[in-house]
Amino acid sequence: MQNINPFRRSIFIDTSKIEEIKKWNYTGIIDGVTTNQSIMLKDEVSLKDFNKIVKLICKEMDKKPVSVELTDSNASVKEMIAEAKRLDSLSPNIVVKVPLIPETTKSLEVIQALVSLSIAVNVTAIMTYEQMIVSTLATKNCKKPSFISLFWGRSLEDQVKYRGRFDYMVDHKRVGLEPSVNNHPKNIVVSTVSFLKEGGYENPRIIIGSIRTATMVGEAFAAGGHIVTITPEILLAMLFSQRTIETIEQFDLDWKKLQGKK
Repeated sequence: MQNINPFRRSIFIDTSKIEEIKKWNYTGIIDGVTTNQSIMLKDEVSLKDFNKIVKLICKEMDKKPVSVELTDSNASVKEMIAEAKRLDSLSPNIVVKVPLIPETTKSLEVIQALVSLSIAVNVTAIMTYEQMIVSTLATKNCKKPSFISLFWGRSLEDQVKYRGRFDYMVDHKRVGLEPSVNNHPKNIVVSTVSFLKEGGYENPRIIIGSIRTATMVGEAFAAGGHIVTITPEILLAMLFSQRTIETIEQFDLDWKKLQGKK
């Protein structure tokens, strides 16, 4: 199969702040950008500046993917497809984020329409292995690089608040009590990597989001995640080690001592 998705070990930046994107893009370590409505609200993007900001991000990233999300999960399939087309028209490197809406095939219908139009897709708001399977199968035939986004931090919360509670899951018997594969997102990643490999699927690639700490980044990559999308704050935290600080200070001090020697 033709290699249409080159992202195997990449970092994306999770922000809509153009200054942060420019700064981190210059470092050479980011291969893409992810955004959503909550990020843009937090970053104080106004509705009138939405298209302008998206275009600026896309221009800065050149050919690298920029994920922008559909804005209304209550919209009809037709309306969601129309919005996806509008977003796609903003730039050639746009990837349309489609939330995987539970208890309806609406998202899957939208995804199939976008696949047929050769619009890059990022299936988002995923918490479970079963959702990863469905999202993989829905995007596997896309002609452009596409993605499935597991929310690491929120998946942990889902396990504690809902999936791990018998009193809650008793009302969702068809879902079933959770096996070990879903009790931690790292197991979901390992299982999904295996599913992709055994299926021979070049598309999609796994994006891991909802990253709360730098150590989660390490866990996500160690589990086999293709891409981890990270806020600027967590990116900076990845550089931290107190022992590194002490070591560099020692080297600087020893150089000064060396200069004092005749």
